[in-house]
Amino acid sequence: MSKHTDIVKLLDIPKIVIPYLNLIYTEDQLDLTAAIKNKLLSKEEIQTILGKPVEALLDNAYKAAVVDKVIDEKIIKYKITSLANRLDKMATFEADKWHSIKSEDRTKIADWLFNDFLEAKRNSSLEKIAENGNKILPLNEAIDYLNTVENDIYVMPCDCKAITGNCSFDKNVCMSMGSGLNSSSDRGHGKKLTKEEAVELLKHADKEGLIHSVEKGAICNCCSCCCYPLRASKELGLQGKWPLVTYVAVMDKDKCINCGICTKRCQLQVFEKIDGVIHMDDSKCVGCGLCVNTCPKKALHLEKL
Repeated sequence: MSKHTDIVKLLDIPKIVIPYLNLIYTEDQLDLTAAIKNKLLSKEEIQTILGKPVEALLDNAYKAAVVDKVIDEKIIKYKITSLANRLDKMATFEADKWHSIKSEDRTKIADWLFNDFLEAKRNSSLEKIAENGNKILPLNEAIDYLNTVENDIYVMPCDCKAITGNCSFDKNVCMSMGSGLNSSSDRGHGKKLTKEEAVELLKHADKEGLIHSVEKGAICNCCSCCCYPLRASKELGLQGKWPLVTYVAVMDKDKCINCGICTKRCQLQVFEKIDGVIHMDDSKCVGCGLCVNTCPKKALHLEKL
């Protein structure tokens, strides 16, 4: 028990998570965490502390995001991953474990994870937050961006949807480019896609009604109810600045037949049907183009901001 108490303090584990410690970590992973603590250790150093071979343990712990790898003077060393990162990867790639947590507790843990993300952004400058180049693009420009990618492309489950679970949108729609150290693909997750398969996935996501959010090394296909950046942007008053919005939808009222398709496609309540007439609040628009793509009378188009 004292070992677990030390780990609770080391990882700053909130009360709601403590009952699930042995679900989130195996006993071997708890031993590994207790051995590394807040240090940066090589495989040999960890092996000396635990007194047994650790190669398989480290491989499994790396895949599960219990540990991260660091190159230190050309030697791979290990450090403990944050609890938030471990829970994120568990929800995304170990769904059975995540859903074995009681529903009400899972909701509380999901809220804790989002607030942890939110506070990190709140304590950063906009310049720092926007370093990854996150911006919302319509389908055609998202495809153009994809076609410039030279690294391997992997499809991953959306971690925001996996954790939050507020909708029935397809989860398996987010793309990661490359397989750098501590990336999900380097940990052994995801399915490698051809460029053609990746384009088709983007088109599928667009048809589903998901917003294309592009950043360095990734394309996410987002819903406003689960997506961390979209939710955090609203909370922090950064709409339009992060993720960066570069377009706005414009309506030609003479062409509009008030069919209401745009009200169903838009996730941000830009459109509202009142007394049979479509009204538009473009201040809410993020220029994703979902409404434009399905307007039967071409009454909508995007204009560059």
